[in-house]
Amino acid sequence: MLSLFSTGSDTSGFRLKYMEIYNWGTFHERIFRMEPQGNNALLTGANASGKSTIIDALLTLMVPAKKDRFYNQSSGVEKKGNRTEETYVLGNYGNIQRDGESGASTQSLRDHSAYSVLLATFTNTDTRVVTVFQVRWFSGGELRRTFGLAHCELDIKTDFQPFDGKGMWRRRLESSHKGNRTMVEFFEGPVGYADRITQLFGMRSVKALSLFNQIVGVKVLDDLDDFIRTNMLEEQNAESQYIMLKDSFKTLMEAKTNIEKAGKQIEMLTPISEYADEIKEYAQKIKQLSMDRESIDYWFARKTIELGKERVDSLEQEQESLEKEEKKLRDDEDRMREDERSIALAIENDEVGRKIKEMEQEIKRLEELRDERVSRMDEYNAVASVLSLTTDPDKDTFISQRDSVSGRLEGMNAGIEQKIRETIALENDRKDIDQRIDEYIRTIDSLKKNKNNISGRESEIREMILEHTGATKDEI
Repeated sequence: MLSLFSTGSDTSGFRLKYMEIYNWGTFHERIFRMEPQGNNALLTGANASGKSTIIDALLTLMVPAKKDRFYNQSSGVEKKGNRTEETYVLGNYGNIQRDGESGASTQSLRDHSAYSVLLATFTNTDTRVVTVFQVRWFSGGELRRTFGLAHCELDIKTDFQPFDGKGMWRRRLESSHKGNRTMVEFFEGPVGYADRITQLFGMRSVKALSLFNQIVGVKVLDDLDDFIRTNMLEEQNAESQYIMLKDSFKTLMEAKTNIEKAGKQIEMLTPISEYADEIKEYAQKIKQLSMDRESIDYWFARKTIELGKERVDSLEQEQESLEKEEKKLRDDEDRMREDERSIALAIENDEVGRKIKEMEQEIKRLEELRDERVSRMDEYNAVASVLSLTTDPDKDTFISQRDSVSGRLEGMNAGIEQKIRETIALENDRKDIDQRIDEYIRTIDSLKKNKNNISGRESEIREMILEHTGATKDEI
């Protein structure tokens, strides 16, 4: 996209489409426009016709830093300081010495109320447009400068006139070129302006602008190597790079030493950390066992209450059943006695009507018995549903379910006894853990006291030797 070194005019990257000048040097009070339209251009004219002035205007647009350019170099004049931005804005064109005056005075086309505008528009084969512009004016006797760049075509008459030193022209320029992105960019200094030009035109370095200044008016090239070294190569500070490399190596060596030291410390502290983790684990187990021990009494009390309640309910149901059975037996006894008397009377009287009456009483009794058994069956079904047993069973099923419930009750009692035995075993484990923790604590206390790695029985033997010989720990 940026084939800068192509010789074809249609593929050579960004090329000058047109340039406009207003109040620059001897180009006075009207807009002068050059339109190469991206092609190579030949600028000819008589001496002092303004060729160098136009070249210096383009040089000013492309090399914004004063230290990186000098004017009028293409003319071959050895004295380079006779033209400046101020002289170009004022339009100085010669000196005159009047009668009676000792020195010459400079003649100017304009005074400090004038302003100057330089503008150049570049395009490439991708139809991208970049317009660079610079505006200069005097304020308080000092030359002011504004650098700008636009992503569209501008012209001095439409976008910069009328001009005022208060900045209204800037706001008017921004508002007239609004889009999806910022179309007009302003830079208060040459550094940001140069960096942005370098970026947009695809240059590798800002130094390309100073190189442009060198080749604008080159006539004699003494030493090509020196020219390339001075104007085209970036300066490299080998000493600072060596110092930075040396400091980095020193930092890496210190980091390596610290890492090795930290690794050794971790290695020495690992056993203590493992002991601490083990103690923490045992402490957690002790805490859990203590909680279990505190809550086991309540658990057994609750379980005893639940089992007692179930037993009371069972006994109450059994009592109710026995009472009903007793009532039934008493009713049967009364009925049988009544039958006995009826039979006796029937034998004696042989009356059919009395026999019918007795049969009616028997039917009534049987109905009561039926209702009673239906009620008991409903109670049994309610309990069987809770225990997931078959409802409305026959005789064999009823006997089988009764035996199964009895077996489950015995299993629950056996489970309670097993939980009691497990609780006793956990209590014994807790006592063993307490003993091991006490042993670890005595070992750690011994290590802290002796400030060495001797512990246990060896430490006791060492104390006995010291006491017997009268020696000190440091001596042995």
